[in-house]
Order: sequence, then C-alpha cells, then structure tokens
Amino acid sequence: MAIVNFSHFVMDIEYSFKSALLSQAESGLIDHESRLDECCAMAKCFADVQGGIAVVSDLLKDRSYIFSGGLGESLGLKTSTVIESAFEDIIFSLIAPQDLLDRHVLELRYIELIKTLPVEKRGDYIQSSKVNLHVNGAEIPIIHQTRYFEITDSGSVNIGICTYMPIGVCRTEPFEGQIINLKTGKALSLEELGIVDSKILSIREREVLALLSQGMASKQIADKLNISLNTVYRHRQNILQHLNVANTAEAVKIGLKMNLI
Repeated sequence: MAIVNFSHFVMDIEYSFKSALLSQAESGLIDHESRLDECCAMAKCFADVQGGIAVVSDLLKDRSYIFSGGLGESLGLKTSTVIESAFEDIIFSLIAPQDLLDRHVLELRYIELIKTLPVEKRGDYIQSSKVNLHVNGAEIPIIHQTRYFEITDSGSVNIGICTYMPIGVCRTEPFEGQIINLKTGKALSLEELGIVDSKILSIREREVLALLSQGMASKQIADKLNISLNTVYRHRQNILQHLNVANTAEAVKIGLKMNLI
C-alpha cells in the first residue's frame, strides 16, 4: 500500500473510531460539569509543571480543552485553547500514520478492558505509547498517554485526558504501547492483552473476519461456514462495530494487528 493511501486509510480508521467514541457517550453523572472543571485544572497543572501538552476531551459535548507548556509553544499552540471537537486533530495531524494506527489498536484494548472491570477499578488504568511528532522537518519522540476520568456505570466514557511529553532522547529499541495499572505500576502482560483481545470479537466473528481477509464474498463465507447469508451480514456488521471501523479493509488491517486473524 502506498504511503499516501496508507495515510488516508489510517485517517478513515481514526474517523470511524472518533464517531464511535462520540456515539457511546451518555449522561450518567449529574456532576459532569464539576468533574470537567477538575480535569481541566489537572491538565493545566500538567502543562505548567511538566511543560508538555494536556488535552481534556468532553465526549458528551464534542469539545476539547488544550493546555500547553513549552512543547505546545513549539507547535504554535496557545497556553489555553478550546476547540469544538473532542479530538485534538491539530496534534494528530503531526503524528505518523503507523503511530496513529498503533494508538488506535491500544485504545481499542483499553476500552475493552474498562468494560470488563468493576466500576470502582475503571480509573486504575492508563494507556501509554510512543509517537513521533513531525514538526518543521524534525522528528520529536513523545510519550503519549490517555486516561479516562468519567466513566458511567454502563461503561460509557464521557471525559478523557491525553498528555504529550517529550522523551528527551530518541529511543533506538522498539517501544510497544502498554496499558498500565497505576496502583501496581505493572503493565498488562502479552497474555493479559491477548485475553482482552479475545473478548472484542466472538469466535464466529473471528472466523468470518479470517475468511474476509482471504478475499471471500459473503455468499462464499455462508457456504463455507454453513450459515445463512443474513447471518454473515450480521456478523460483518458486528465486526465493524466492535472494531470501530467503517469497512472490511479497515477491519482486516486491525484484525491482523491484534492477532484476531
């Protein structure tokens, strides 16, 4: 796949994911505004003390509050900015497409993990990954972290905070994204991530996705699995919904990345 096409491909995945996050937000806590104010205060402190960038995403109102330290100044951001979008595309546009795809996969895992946890433990985890910001021809390695701060009893995410902080030294070794338990300081193991991944799609959905990756049409899949065509259509729709993507090509790409195929 050409670089330009891959970039468009990742943008399509990001758009689908953003739409899914916005659609899942729901009113559930009467103190949403108070919680939002608390999160903005925390984000401002991070920017002031650490010099990085902190973004508070209000998924209920599709709005973001961006607080910038020195890193933000280098990107031309103001100290404090409000944008009418829950996503900081001004920063995403500077991140390499492959890094965005890796981030998407990690957030899928993060959301699925949150759904499986008791309400009182959902705030114990944070996702952390390395991304490269491309600014004025230079590549800046960044630690990018996301944590959800308002989650309803049903598992809907209403508020999240993303932070961006320079690593300081370019790492030569691979840095895999992690989901970290803040109370123990330990990251989920590959085995634990595998368990999370296995819950995203059912066994039958994974079978259908595997056959789709081989280029099979729905009628061929129905004959192969001895199920009705309508059942195949239902599985295909569920796959797109569970992976937060818009089409089969995106689903196959994510499925391969998460070892679901």
